[in-house]
Amino acid sequence: MTIDSLLDCQERGARARILGALASENPYLLRPVPGIDAQQQALMCEAWAFGWAIEDAMRRIDTGFYGFLIRDEALQQAHCRVA
Repeated sequence: MTIDSLLDCQERGARARILGALASENPYLLRPVPGIDAQQQALMCEAWAFGWAIEDAMRRIDTGFYGFLIRDEALQQAHCRVA
């Protein structure tokens, strides 16, 4: 298992959250994945859940990264109207 494969699992989890998937819809959670041993599957499950949780946290905290972008964009538009 490489760091790239774990980062890929995190990205898939984050994308799943963006698309509205629940944390319980983790594809590595219940069924065995062919060609992957139990330890690797557990790592992939955790990576997917971590990506999902990070994206979920970003969407719940309006002072987080996304909120900052929205406020910054609104400020820029207001500044352009004033200038």
